[in-house]
Amino acid sequence: MDSLSFETPEEIIRLGEQVLTDCRESLPDDRWEALSKNTPLRIGRLAHLSPLYRRLVEQYPEYLIWLEHRENRKEDFRFKALRDEWETVKEDNRISNQTDNNFLTSLRQFRRKISLRIAYRDINEIVHPKISVEELSRLAEFCLNECYLLATSQWTMRYGEPWDEALNQPSRFCALALGKLGGCELNFSSDIDLIYLYEGEGHCRKDGKEKSFPNAEYFAKVAESITAFLNKKDENGFLFRADLRLRPGGSHGPLAPTYAAVENYYAAAGQTWERLALLKARPVAGDISLGDELLENLQSFRYPRHPPASLVAEVASMKNRTEREVIGLDALERNVKSGFGGIREIEFIVQTLQLLHAGRFPFLQTHSTIEGLHQLVKYELLDKEDANFLENTYWFLRRIEHCIQMKEEQQSHELPVDNKQREIIAQTLNYQNLTLFDEDLKTQRERVRTTYSNLFESEDEVSEFDQWWAFFAEDFSSPSIEEHMTLWFGDNADTSTPLQTFIRGSLNHPLKQEQVHRFVALTKSFDTILPLLANPLTTLQKISSFGEYYGSRTEFLSACTMNPEFFRVLALLFDRSLFIYQTLCQHPEIMEEVLRPEILRKKKDLPTILKELDAYTEKEGLSKWLWLYIRAEQIRIAIGHLIGVLSIEDVESNLSLLADAVITDLLLRFDSEESLAVIALGKYGGNELTFGSDLDILFLTTSDGSLHANRKIQKIQQTLAAKNTDGSIYEIDLRLRPHGDAGPLATTPQAAQKYYESSAQGWERQMLTRARVITGPQTLTFKWNSLQTDLLYSTPLSPSQGAELWKMRLRIEKERDIASPAQRAFKTGAGGIIDFEFLVQILQLT
Repeated sequence: MDSLSFETPEEIIRLGEQVLTDCRESLPDDRWEALSKNTPLRIGRLAHLSPLYRRLVEQYPEYLIWLEHRENRKEDFRFKALRDEWETVKEDNRISNQTDNNFLTSLRQFRRKISLRIAYRDINEIVHPKISVEELSRLAEFCLNECYLLATSQWTMRYGEPWDEALNQPSRFCALALGKLGGCELNFSSDIDLIYLYEGEGHCRKDGKEKSFPNAEYFAKVAESITAFLNKKDENGFLFRADLRLRPGGSHGPLAPTYAAVENYYAAAGQTWERLALLKARPVAGDISLGDELLENLQSFRYPRHPPASLVAEVASMKNRTEREVIGLDALERNVKSGFGGIREIEFIVQTLQLLHAGRFPFLQTHSTIEGLHQLVKYELLDKEDANFLENTYWFLRRIEHCIQMKEEQQSHELPVDNKQREIIAQTLNYQNLTLFDEDLKTQRERVRTTYSNLFESEDEVSEFDQWWAFFAEDFSSPSIEEHMTLWFGDNADTSTPLQTFIRGSLNHPLKQEQVHRFVALTKSFDTILPLLANPLTTLQKISSFGEYYGSRTEFLSACTMNPEFFRVLALLFDRSLFIYQTLCQHPEIMEEVLRPEILRKKKDLPTILKELDAYTEKEGLSKWLWLYIRAEQIRIAIGHLIGVLSIEDVESNLSLLADAVITDLLLRFDSEESLAVIALGKYGGNELTFGSDLDILFLTTSDGSLHANRKIQKIQQTLAAKNTDGSIYEIDLRLRPHGDAGPLATTPQAAQKYYESSAQGWERQMLTRARVITGPQTLTFKWNSLQTDLLYSTPLSPSQGAELWKMRLRIEKERDIASPAQRAFKTGAGGIIDFEFLVQILQLT
């Protein structure tokens, strides 16, 4: 393709002179004589590229004179210049106020006139394209604000002023801009992505009196009107196409949600694509401070300190799906925005790195793509050479996009198929021929794609998402998915419904791409965790149920993905303990507390636990508080064992120590006279408590049969029975005391000695081998220790006594925990735990 097909500079000038001649004939004016000698070239370049703007200047020849005014050609337009020009247009059209029927028509005429000026400067390279996109953004903001003022004026006149009844002040409304407008990077035919919101529930007030019209309906009407004003088209075109699909809830969400609803939506259901969208968010109309407050409160969502591990793959997947489903594979090479190596890939590079790092590096928190590139270099997150290349290519592609759109102000990002039309673009960009343009464009886009691919996940990983998406969205299982299912759950498991519920929370909830991405990231842990479980699918269902209490499903999946240890602990706990599963579902806040590393690995001694228990000083609610404290501690101990911090011996001693502290604390609360001592028996006495163990206890007292002592014991029993909470705190078993249930709740040392020496059976003497004092006054402790030593070790066990104990052992084997097969009775069966205990205790007594 050679340069002969291009228009020569002389031909461009002749085209400009022809347009000027036609305009002079339509508008005789002395000012034509003052135009620059370069005017025909500039007009020719405009007319050559854009038939629309050629028709516009021929329709309004005074525009040509206006364009060539030095201040219009050389100076950037700020809001004051826009305001002055708008006043001129209104004056020319005799618009006195917003109620005039021609108000919006004049505004559209004004918008096109200013767009013409921006295009004129851009085509003729009077300004950098950065200035062009900023001016287009400023123009959109100006028009949006005029539409906002018009809408609020109309609806306030009709229904009154919306009133915040809680604060007794006018309600506030704001429009947030996202996308190109939010980034001050608008092009010549961009949609403007908007989110409307308001703050202040109540009703409208008119003339100081409350009306029946609610604020929610008022702001919905305002939002509808603004959108309609922007989108309506006439012979002057439209103002700007307003796109509200990025608002919370998308097309199904309210046009103007409340401030709180927007905040809650992103906290509970915000997805990765919404994080990307909000990176460019900024308030542009209405109460700007309201928008600033919202963005400040959404800071952790927009710039997460700990972004999800799947984030890069999610962004890559979004881009791939856009290429396949929106652009179409056949149009990718021609689309300079969303095609390969296009504008969106540069934006995705910047925005993804922002999401990954801006939570820690505040200067990355910018809505500008180019400023983002500069800051990435400063933080050494992007090579300077790559950043410079991406910046230059970004503006190169934006200029091509402008050339495409300026032709007829059509929303297109595709290079023309027709060679002649592409030649016009190439010539506008100062290429000598189309071949050089095409080669340069291809080279730059290929390098953008390479940079993009180096950042994002491989095609295989993106493909994995697509396979899982097909499984969840279309009920299609690829061979790879089937292989995973068999590995995780076995051949015959019905996995579809449980996994759908796990990822969505409920089959009635819509499936979200972010949930699938979180699940794909989580499956990296499945290969190592699920084989450890006795019932992996059932356990996954339990984890899913727990997720209902934890928060939103996306939030829960994020927690599991970002902290695989959290998911592993849940899986092991729920697989092995129904008690812990039920407890955490009722009190998910326990998990947040005990999973903190400094809490999880803390070695607590008795004084530490007593200090924590002593912190509760209220007269009421002790049982409920104590129940929650003990369950949290028990679960902390269980997790410590699962992650290898605590051995089995550590678990049993820690559970015993916890019970010791609770008993000691209750005695301090209810026995200020120090008249009671508590003796632990059985597993508790041996510091071998397990989860769910009863506490075998014996109470010693200084006064036999004392009603006062009984009342104290009953208070302790009632507190630990915890009938006002979810189950008992501990089951207290007093049946091993002298005389069993027939005996007093507390016994004196003298009465205990008499009983054990004269009436006790052999097994009761054996039982005392594991007895130990938990707490009590020194006098009772000393008497018990002396009594215990004398009873157990003053006389060796005789053969007949040993035989009697062994008969008791065999009786336990036959009568308790009958199981089939017998080997399942690992505690009471032959060779079980009780054999160890009897062996050791008989040898002790012997």
